[in-house]
Amino acid sequence: MHDSQASGSSAQHPIVVPSRSDSLLRAMTEPVGGPLGKRTAPGVVNPGFFTVERVLILMAAVSAFIAVMGKAHCRTVGWTTPDQESTVCWLLIPNSFVDDKLGTLFPFFSQGSPFEQPVLAGWIAGITAWLTASAGDGALRQLAFFDVNAGLIAVLWIITVVIVARTAGRRPWDAAIVAASPLLILTAYVSWDFWAVALVSLALYLFARRHVLWAGGVLGVAALVAPYPIVILLVLLLLGIRAGRATQMLEMIAAAAISCLLLLAPVMAQNPPAIPDYLKGLLAAEPSESSIYGGWNIIAAQIGVPSLSLGMTNALSAIFMAALILGVAYLALSSLTPPRVGQLIFVAVAGFVVFNKTTQPWDALWLLPLVALAMPRWRPVLLWQAAIVTHFIALMLYRSKILGDIGNQHAIDSPYFVMAAFLAGVASCTLIALVIRDIYSPRHDVVTGGIALDPQGGVFLEGPKGPDKALRDHELSSGSSS
Repeated sequence: MHDSQASGSSAQHPIVVPSRSDSLLRAMTEPVGGPLGKRTAPGVVNPGFFTVERVLILMAAVSAFIAVMGKAHCRTVGWTTPDQESTVCWLLIPNSFVDDKLGTLFPFFSQGSPFEQPVLAGWIAGITAWLTASAGDGALRQLAFFDVNAGLIAVLWIITVVIVARTAGRRPWDAAIVAASPLLILTAYVSWDFWAVALVSLALYLFARRHVLWAGGVLGVAALVAPYPIVILLVLLLLGIRAGRATQMLEMIAAAAISCLLLLAPVMAQNPPAIPDYLKGLLAAEPSESSIYGGWNIIAAQIGVPSLSLGMTNALSAIFMAALILGVAYLALSSLTPPRVGQLIFVAVAGFVVFNKTTQPWDALWLLPLVALAMPRWRPVLLWQAAIVTHFIALMLYRSKILGDIGNQHAIDSPYFVMAAFLAGVASCTLIALVIRDIYSPRHDVVTGGIALDPQGGVFLEGPKGPDKALRDHELSSGSSS
């Protein structure tokens, strides 16, 4: 269906209002008059100044401001250990300024830079550190460095919300999951990961608009901030095989590789060992406390059983990732109806987060726009976010226990942290299971109800004739007749 057709469809079918269709939001709107009436026409009547996108922008701006205020303690007294952990205002960004000597060394370009984040994160860190050179030295410049990065992330937050709203088709209000996310309020400014979130959201928007090569180029750039866009490229290839668009997806992957290499080329020319050293560091990295491997090692130390060696951890991680790829391939190719793009991408990326050796609670940021597109049900999504928030707080209190002499009111022991990490993993797996159920039983899918077109389908909606194409033709003809 081309853009002109999409516009006509929008005119015939006004936007979906979650306060009417979602049971939790329906109950939550009772104090302010209840859900929108059945005889109103949202998106068709003139809403005045407060259009859907403007309301979402306002929600995101308020949330971004609250997120900054949540770090007020560390902004006032500085980021010092274990105080920053016990007060849950620890952030990687300001700590990296000191630990990685960003005031004097440009990541990946300067030899001897200890920066361990991905390459594009290094570009961003180096440029923002340069921008704060006039702020003085020490704590003042560290604060300025954080403020500049937080301001950029806040702008990205707002832009991402608008992009998700436009990618969601007739469900723009689903972007409120990103705009007013408790998880984002707590962790948006922890690291540079939100740059990847924004770029991936843009790539999915471009893909939905059939700009396949541009989507690939953006995903290649995003892969230099966080690794999960590589998983997304694989998912799109699998869906392309099913839709008869494999060649086009391979071209998209080539575009991703080219954009990635263009950004790596200056680093490789200036400091050739930097990229190989970074990749070696990934293999040599110990599992994080929040990973299933690190969690096992914590338990093993408590009960006196052998822990996982680094070699065993790498081997198990590779096995789990291979199993994940096979499972996603089976979903993509064997389900009776093709999975929606958002659904399969969410399943793959969420599985990657669960099995990743160096996973952290804030990696769940990757999933927020994806879950808004895959399964915008507020109750399970909010419960999942609550589990991740609990995991993050538990990690901070656990670190404050092992990094400093902190009283029990500001710290927790390892069993409580492992329990919180386990519950967060269970919550993520539950969302994966719900999305898989929607794939196999499309009538449960709140986005399409088993009959509508995939809003992110892009070129897949133009696949060759066959059972899937016949179903789409039927949906198009049904939409036209209505």
